[in-house]
Amino acid sequence: MERIAKFAKTIRNNWKKSVLGAVAIYYASATAKEKYEINILMRAACKEAAIYGEALLPIERNPTVITVILNPVANKRKAKQEFEKYCEPLLLLGGLQVDVVQTASEGNAKEIVETLRGTEAIIVAGGDGTLSETVTGLLRRNDQANMFPVGVLPLGRTNSIGNTLFPNGKGVQKVKQLITASMAIIKGNTVWKDAMKIEQVTDESETPNRPIYAMASMEWGAFRDTLAKKDKYWFYGPLREYAAYIFNGYKSSLNWNCSGTIKYTPPCVGCANCTAKRPEVKRKWFFVSSTEAAGQLDQTKILNPECLTSKELCFRTCDFKIKTQNVAMNHQIPALSIFLGRNSYSYTDFVSEGWRRIKTNSDPEPIFARTIEITPKETDRDTVIEIDKEDFDMKPIKITLMPKVIKLFCQ
Repeated sequence: MERIAKFAKTIRNNWKKSVLGAVAIYYASATAKEKYEINILMRAACKEAAIYGEALLPIERNPTVITVILNPVANKRKAKQEFEKYCEPLLLLGGLQVDVVQTASEGNAKEIVETLRGTEAIIVAGGDGTLSETVTGLLRRNDQANMFPVGVLPLGRTNSIGNTLFPNGKGVQKVKQLITASMAIIKGNTVWKDAMKIEQVTDESETPNRPIYAMASMEWGAFRDTLAKKDKYWFYGPLREYAAYIFNGYKSSLNWNCSGTIKYTPPCVGCANCTAKRPEVKRKWFFVSSTEAAGQLDQTKILNPECLTSKELCFRTCDFKIKTQNVAMNHQIPALSIFLGRNSYSYTDFVSEGWRRIKTNSDPEPIFARTIEITPKETDRDTVIEIDKEDFDMKPIKITLMPKVIKLFCQ
């Protein structure tokens, strides 16, 4: 008892050092536990991957060649380290021949994929921006090999598509997500996903830019501008998104007035009217069963009169979004979802609405469309929009849904 009393007295007399020591011990033990759990996960994953790697191949079949498009600066330059630590060992143990190509600058992934030869699959090791560039380069190709199965290793700061394919989290759960994504590539499970084609609408005197392609969303407005500034409040840790709304909800630098007109056509399952406008794509790397092929042929014989109709809408809002069904599964047939927010918000309403979206990740009731033409007002053409988390200048654009054109590895 005397020793216990003496120890308690020492703690009371040096309570600051005691608290600091207790916090240090807690974090050291938590870190050690996390590393131990990660080692257990990696050991089990390596054993499973080795089973596939040790399987015998036919004498005429070479190991599968995959090309990894790695963005080394993604997620504050952590992407390369995490890929080499958690993903690459599994891919090699799984018997895959891995060719890693690192991007050197913004837009470099497009150039790499457009000229890529001698591979059987493309793996994107990065975030939404790297995936969008890869898909853009892929769909710009016009040769018979213009389609490859695409793998997503969610190593970026934002991973909208990766998080829909594989359960996400932090710490051990993040490593588990990377393991699951790597094993999906080894096992070869795939799923079809939509993309949207974004073209600039120009006059006859202007030379149009080449189209870009996205798989997640296009965002414009005050909510988008606020979240783009969240990294300035890094010292708030996991509360930085909440802090961004508090410190920016009153600023005029946010785009509070997104206005213009949209002209859109209703969703269609794929009739003769809309398929006649889209060139046939030869898919060398995909295999369609006879049942699916018969369904596609029958579908092209159907005439949907509503497919040729269009609606026009003038809008003025603080929040404008367009999402694919990859991240907004809210329609039975392929469609783009248009979300229009309120015209104006008070400071308290804006902060409370922003916090609600962080917690629930919900959007207003959408308008469904197959093609969308957006014509912003002249005063709004110098603003910035976000396409798959990459910034672009706002111009008159046309967005076209391309259903089931990208084949992604999945669980």
